[in-house]
Amino acid sequence: MTKVDYKFDSVNHIHSLGGKPLMGTSTVVSVLAKPLTWWAAGLAVEKFGWLNPKKNTPEAVAKALAGGWDMIKNLDLTQYGVLLTEAYKAHSVRLKDTAETGRDLHKELEKFVKSEMGIKKQTDFDGKIEPFVKWSKANVKNYIYSEAYSFDEETWTGGISDAGAELNNDQMAILDFKSSKEAYKNQAVQVGGYVVQIEKNGLWDSQGEKNKKLNKPIDCIYIVPFGAEKVEPVLFADVHSYKEAFKAAVILYKLLNFN
Repeated sequence: MTKVDYKFDSVNHIHSLGGKPLMGTSTVVSVLAKPLTWWAAGLAVEKFGWLNPKKNTPEAVAKALAGGWDMIKNLDLTQYGVLLTEAYKAHSVRLKDTAETGRDLHKELEKFVKSEMGIKKQTDFDGKIEPFVKWSKANVKNYIYSEAYSFDEETWTGGISDAGAELNNDQMAILDFKSSKEAYKNQAVQVGGYVVQIEKNGLWDSQGEKNKKLNKPIDCIYIVPFGAEKVEPVLFADVHSYKEAFKAAVILYKLLNFN
């Protein structure tokens, strides 16, 4: 197997090439605004009796509003200050509460892929990922990798992608598991970075051992939002655009952080 001076420091989560740190793929994409502003604002105002009228009946919205109004009227100034603080921190508390579940489902998806690859065969998986399992059985010819490392010297980036698969239609796909309730374009931009890295240099392990190089280009990206009610892949077909978007994000990240 080919060996290069690529390493991944799992303790500090740093990719390096030739002893010099690479920019993390997800770190680069952090320059793109995450579509979470409305979500965080919603969690804050829920403390005061707000319910999303798009997801609840008018009767439920009115009842919650009345309950919130009655609660606020009975608070003294100190209690009101506590409520404001809770509203301010609501999004952070929710993220912490769901983090463990998110990690568990990510592990379940990884376990399933590795089982399909024959790395560690098992049949018992969390029922939450059943829609993904069904999609996989219907669409995946074989999985190429699970948790592979990649890097690119030109963009000076490194990353770890969740899974790669050859589909029944002979397309090559990268799948990325996300804890969000929806799949977002900025997530596909991140995967575009993995595509750039993998198509140039192939797949590696954390110690610089080359596992394989794909014999054809990557045709599509799938984001798997395992925070959704139905955990199944969402297709992003325009791989070229997401590769170019990632390269643009690299330029923007460098401009904001190194100039």
